[in-house]
Amino acid sequence: MPTKTAPEAIPGAYIPPTPNPIQQMLLDCPATDFVHLGTGKGVGKSFGVLFRVARDHRLYQEKANTLIVRSTFQSLQEIQSILFRHLIHWFPNTTWSSGENMFRLGGRNAPFGTVELAYSATSPTEQIRSLARLQGRSKTLIILDECGVLPSRDFVDGLMGVLRAPPGQPTAAVFLSNPGGAGHHWLKQTFAVPAAQASGGPGRPMVPQRFWSEEFERFVVHCTADASINPHLDWQAYRRSVELMAGGDQALLDALLRGSWEIDAGGSFFAPPTWSTKRCRKLIERGSVDPVAEKMFLSFDWGVGAPSAMALIWPNPPGCPAGSMYVADELYVCDTTMGGQRNWTKGCYLDNRGQAAAIREWLYDGWGVMPAQLMAIADDAIFSSTGSKHGSVAAEFQDCGVVFRPAQKMQHRLAEGLSMVRSMMAATGKDSAAPWLMWSQHCAAWEATVPGLVKHPRDPNVCADGQPDHILDAIRMAVMWNRGKWKVGAGPRFG
Repeated sequence: MPTKTAPEAIPGAYIPPTPNPIQQMLLDCPATDFVHLGTGKGVGKSFGVLFRVARDHRLYQEKANTLIVRSTFQSLQEIQSILFRHLIHWFPNTTWSSGENMFRLGGRNAPFGTVELAYSATSPTEQIRSLARLQGRSKTLIILDECGVLPSRDFVDGLMGVLRAPPGQPTAAVFLSNPGGAGHHWLKQTFAVPAAQASGGPGRPMVPQRFWSEEFERFVVHCTADASINPHLDWQAYRRSVELMAGGDQALLDALLRGSWEIDAGGSFFAPPTWSTKRCRKLIERGSVDPVAEKMFLSFDWGVGAPSAMALIWPNPPGCPAGSMYVADELYVCDTTMGGQRNWTKGCYLDNRGQAAAIREWLYDGWGVMPAQLMAIADDAIFSSTGSKHGSVAAEFQDCGVVFRPAQKMQHRLAEGLSMVRSMMAATGKDSAAPWLMWSQHCAAWEATVPGLVKHPRDPNVCADGQPDHILDAIRMAVMWNRGKWKVGAGPRFG
């Protein structure tokens, strides 16, 4: 197995680094606490990995085993270079094995423990393979750098199985991320929201928030910061660079520059100026309009293991260009986390009869109507034969009083529908000649999941796989169905 010993240090040439404030805070956290540094860009989070590794391995020596995870193999090379540059001086005789992607601190017998590097990838298939490679290990510290690129928490939850140690040996995990991106929704749910609830308000820069996590069954420290605390960075010059990166979108600027978790930063698919709650969110009280009189309709993306998502669509709302749509309400059937937050990526395995009951209750309690009074479209797949006594999922819903008709989404390319959604959002409030897409304050799943969706790595015209795009799919179907329901030769006749 290829192994090399670290070269001798040049006398007088090495100057040990000193931690900046956010890196020092990482060192000051209790040894058994999980830590989430959800900061703006450029604060030095990744370099803080070096200090945390050195501290833990100096304290626990051969009992310490660290796993550092980044999203790609190429990004691991950067962290490997940082570690190699300094660990060879702090732990003489340290070796690096490229075959195992592992440091043995202090020599081949690892008297100060081991540090293994791994990558997570971003696609679900690659994440499964990555988890399979890591199973069976025993790690006392897991560091997930740039974990905001992970579209769901599935990889993180699977990785917790390798966090184990003998009795008396502390274990911990460190999560490093920026607001926005594919993982914004689950990071906000897991760390920022419960931290704000425990502290009575959103976090302030460089003020750690400590709370008890029911999911992890231990204390968690959440902290944010901006790059002004990094003495190795020209703050004013970097600030201008990030302003250009944000493209004039204040919400995205707050996320990237100040590490704000209170905003809905547009992801790379619905990047600014497309996504804007200021332009597109319009308030409405449930029951304030008559859905039947306004010819509202339902659009349904069915799921069991995955969430089910239904949108109540108001076509051509008053005061808007022809062809506009307003999402007046949504029903999102999903699981909850152990901490009581909604898990946007997982269904609760509610059967079709239970889902039909939820739809009836939601419509009647909120809008005073029953499903039979409204047009309802759904994914064509639910009309396929299942071999059950009802024949199909759609027939089972019909037996419970919820009648769907096919959305015929297969007649349109996925990219075409997403392009329509994006164009309508971009035009809202700005172009009176193009249709608009708006939504109400009741669309919690839409605002929690859609902003963080990222582009597919091989096709920038669609979203990447494995992301919570269920409510987006329901609204995309509604957009395409509403646009194409009057086809040439099929509309009403006059004269």
